[in-house]
Amino acid sequence: MNRITDRLKKPILVIIFLFSQVISSAAQLSPGQYLEEAPLGTWNIFGLDTAASLAAGFSQIVSSRSNSIALTNPAFLALSPQSNLSLNLSFNQAQLFKYWLVNTGVLSSTGNLYCRLWQINYLGLSLRWRQWAFTLVYARNENYDRPDIDYQSLSDGVMDNTISLRQTGSQTLFGLAVSRKLNSRLSAGLSLVKIKGSVERKLEETWPLDEIQMLDDRSQKISGFYTVFGLFCRITDRLSLGLSFIPPYHKKAKSQSLLAYISPQGDTGIEIYGEEVDRIKTPVVFGLGSRFLLRSNLEIHVEAVYFNWKRYSYTYFAEEMARPFRQILRISSGLEYRSRFRLFGKEFISPYYLGVLIDPQPMTDISSTYYYLTFGSGLSSDSFSLTFGTAIGFERGSGQKLKNQKVSITLDFYPDLKRIIRGERNDKS
Repeated sequence: MNRITDRLKKPILVIIFLFSQVISSAAQLSPGQYLEEAPLGTWNIFGLDTAASLAAGFSQIVSSRSNSIALTNPAFLALSPQSNLSLNLSFNQAQLFKYWLVNTGVLSSTGNLYCRLWQINYLGLSLRWRQWAFTLVYARNENYDRPDIDYQSLSDGVMDNTISLRQTGSQTLFGLAVSRKLNSRLSAGLSLVKIKGSVERKLEETWPLDEIQMLDDRSQKISGFYTVFGLFCRITDRLSLGLSFIPPYHKKAKSQSLLAYISPQGDTGIEIYGEEVDRIKTPVVFGLGSRFLLRSNLEIHVEAVYFNWKRYSYTYFAEEMARPFRQILRISSGLEYRSRFRLFGKEFISPYYLGVLIDPQPMTDISSTYYYLTFGSGLSSDSFSLTFGTAIGFERGSGQKLKNQKVSITLDFYPDLKRIIRGERNDKS
């Protein structure tokens, strides 16, 4: 009888293991906002927010001190008077409740969990030449990290079960933008953007007393390409309009997985490898913005960005995942006030920003919306600009009152290339 039991033990454990994977997958069907591929904070990511755009209500179509606007409206760059080198440091703190196996029927928490990230997420160089502007950008605009989970179960003071969850990932953009000033009031631009990213997920469950280990290890390498079209027009000396259009595109994900059962008893060991090329269909994004000068040093921005999430689709190891999303209109407004002062014989400008953003999320199983308050300030001269911006978001609708905070510090340099070139020529002569 014991011999028969030993023979049945291995296939029974395999069945239990595979069945646990089915349970794990089922638990992910209703995690609310944080599905497998969801970025931290919000689904509605539009380019990258440097400090000035973040502080002024996420303004990204009609105003920017940084060349990061190449990812949202490259036409604006042709009207900027100077070449620009830009560097951005960001902090993102997001709250999560439901994700993966957490609070979806397998593991539970007593409250919201936090995920925090500091990073240098943007570097851009913009060069002006006559009516043209050329821009190169590097941006890390999406993050897929999740809070680490380490669960331990004790029986009579002895650990008999552990569960460890890890997920990390990000998306990086490499862009080339070309824009041209068509006349004194109108400019047009085009950006070509290359996508590179990765997501790694690992679930490890152990029974220390039996020295049994189960492993679910999955990874994806993401690649893709998209374009950004932009227009910027000064209607009057006070009113300007901007237009941004990102056509739908596909991202390719090379997915790999390993399911393993490891036991020192006998020769029991099972490894199941999987590999697939998946597709992520990203829908069209359309943005419209306006800027109105109330006074020479005071302006207001109003922008609306449309995301057609209803056309979004996602395959995971060749399985079409259920994503019943809806169309979204993100609305924002910001104020910018500039004061001038002299220090050490030089003139400086100190901008002050204030803004709001209404950011609905695309899921249809819950009605979730983030409401952001933004503000910031800085110091700038003819040769440099240092800006600080922050946004605090409060979520309503999910019942969990999630929060999201973003901070950006942007350093911009405005080199006088003509003077540098003239100096080189004088040295040579």
